[in-house]
Formats: sequence, C-alpha cells, structure tokens
Amino acid sequence: MTIDELQVGMVLASPIYLAGGDVELLSADVEITARHIQLIQRLGIESVDIKSVEDEETSKSLNLEEEVAYIKQEARAQNRTFDSEKYLLELEEIQLKDEDIQPVLTNIANANMVINVLTGEGNIPIDEKHKDLVEHTTKAFQDLRTSSELDLKSIKEDVDKAIPDMIRNDDVLMRLSQLKASDNSTFDHSLRVSILATMVGKWMGYNKDQLSDLAQASLLFDIGKMKIPDFVLNKPNKTKQEEFDIIKKHAQFGYAILLKTKGVTNNIKYSALQHHERMDGSGYPLRLRSGQIHEFAKIIMVCDIFDAMTNKRPYKDSVSPFVAAEYIQWHAGKTLDAKICYIFLKNLSEFYTGKDVLLNTNERGRIIYVDVNSPTRPVVQVGESFYDLTKLKDMQIVKLFS
Repeated sequence: MTIDELQVGMVLASPIYLAGGDVELLSADVEITARHIQLIQRLGIESVDIKSVEDEETSKSLNLEEEVAYIKQEARAQNRTFDSEKYLLELEEIQLKDEDIQPVLTNIANANMVINVLTGEGNIPIDEKHKDLVEHTTKAFQDLRTSSELDLKSIKEDVDKAIPDMIRNDDVLMRLSQLKASDNSTFDHSLRVSILATMVGKWMGYNKDQLSDLAQASLLFDIGKMKIPDFVLNKPNKTKQEEFDIIKKHAQFGYAILLKTKGVTNNIKYSALQHHERMDGSGYPLRLRSGQIHEFAKIIMVCDIFDAMTNKRPYKDSVSPFVAAEYIQWHAGKTLDAKICYIFLKNLSEFYTGKDVLLNTNERGRIIYVDVNSPTRPVVQVGESFYDLTKLKDMQIVKLFS
C-alpha cells in the first residue's frame, strides 16, 4: 500500500528496511500506529507491504540448503563463481548453540570514571596518521574472504596507538568527514563506527582498557560480512526477503570467526553476535531483550544505524545527520538503549550550533540554537527569518555542511 492508504491498526507483512537493507525500521507483524506512519512519511518511504485479513500464511526462513540454492541461482544470474559446498559447511558451522543464548554481563563500566590518560595532537585525519591500522585491518578483512583466521594482536596494537586521536576532538562529525573512501565499503563503515563508538565510550566514562576493547569490537563487529557473497551483499535494489535473510547471517559468521581468534575478549565476541539485537526482542539472530544484550553491542547498534543512514553507498542514498538522529531519538527506549541514545545525541548536538544547513524547502541557513531536549530540531536562521523546527514539524534539515 502507498503511505496515503496506510491506516492505524494495519499489520506489516514484511519488514521495512532503510539504508539499502542495513537498518530495519520496523519488523514484520508489527501493528502500525500513528507514530509509525509519521516516521515512515518523514523518512520518505512511499509504500509498504500490509497483511490482508485473509492472509494466514506465516513467514518462513530459508533452511540451509534453500539458502545455498538461492545464492547459486543469484551467482548464475550475475555470472559469478560460488563454492556452494564450502559455503554450506560454513553455514553448518555457525549454527548457534544453547550456550550462545545465555544472558551476558551488560554493565561493564563505571559511568562516573574520569578519563585522564587520553590526549592527542595535530589535526591529521585518522586514516592518514594511522595508516598501519587501515592497512592491517583492511588486509585482515580481505583475508577472511578465503580463511577464518584473524590476527588480533597487530590490530589491537594499532588500535591502542590510534585511540587518543579517535577521541581527541568531540566534534566527531567533522572528524568523520576527513576520512577518505576506500574500495572496501565494509571496512570504511567499520572504521567510522569504531570512531563513533569509541567517542560514546569516552562520553560514558570508560577507562583506557575498556576503550581499547570497545574500539576493537566496533572495528570488527561487521567482519562476518566478508563471508557473505559480495554479489548478494552489494546487490543494488535488494528487495527479496531471501536476500536480507542471507545477509543477516553475518552476525553469526563474525561470532564464529572471533570464537577461533586468539586473545579475543567476550566484549568483542558478543559485539559481533549481538549488534543487531534490539531492546524489545525484535532483533536478530537470538531475539534477545535489553538485559541480555552486552553494553558494547548496545553502543555499536546506535553508531551502526547512524553511520549506515548518513553515508551514501552504491545501492542507497544518504540522509542528513538530523534525519538519522531523529530516527534514533524515536527508537530510544524502545528498540535502542535510552541512556546511550541520549548520550550520543546530546554530545553530537553540542557541535551543531553555527553549522550551515540545507532545509527541505531548498533554503540554506545556519543553526543558531539547539535545545538539549530536542537536539534533532534546532532553530535555523535563514536571512532575517528564524525557523524553530520544534514547532515547524514539516520542515527538515536535509544536509549538514561541515
């Protein structure tokens, strides 16, 4: 149905995805509310799949053989090679066991701990100043295409050297804008998420060792994607549920890789497995709820969503940081951790004042005031006019100029 036809009480027949499938906005079987409709309209979604009254068919995930058969079909369609026997063995290996479903320690840091050992200097972009980190981690990502071994020691050494520069400047959006794109979009995304997550850790009062673990965890959380055939992972205009089901396996692949990795901590291991879980149990792969989800995974899921939405990829356009922040604000306390969302949005918003923006009215203006209670809806000056976005609900910031 088109959004104009959507009514409160209707039930989604299939999930709504954003950012080319990287972010699940709403899950299947969710009953639509007025708030959902408003959010869907604001994000520019034109139509959704709705269950009819007569529809009693339940959704069914692919079994392993069906999944491999689907990928073989996709490989033939794109004239790509695919080792189906090897992939089936890898799928069988990552099936989660009972011990993976047990609750894990969620509160790993003292929120009042003072950071007094982390400094930095200069304004050289992180990917230029810390080329070893980029080169070693990029190679580790690429090697996982053909193996399941990861050299964590060199990555940890590089991360520890980079942490002072990752957290030195609180204007993290400016820091991210300095990074150069590489040929590996998965690594680029992971590096940006690592910078964002490490900043959140700093704002939450993590100490040096905890920040080191968090930086590693958020750099490696998506490594399981290297086991997903790239002709499925990077396919433009993904629309079939089978494709999303295949890509969702990356959380289990990453966990399996890290289980075999020498020196890996539970913090890092659970971050890879749980970063797509959600507070209300609507995530995957284990449908865990708030108290069962590791705090690192809660931080990474917020940063993952923000970066996925705000960066353009071959298969999707980007949205402004304000649209992404509004999405996060809407889900705080529901699917995302409320405390982490508050810390993330509050600290980002402190650097919005004075930034130039483009409105959806095609007017260019400047942010002159941000209310801490409404960090996604600032006051914007355009010429002699002042727009208070907390009152002008239809007005949006579509671009933030660095």
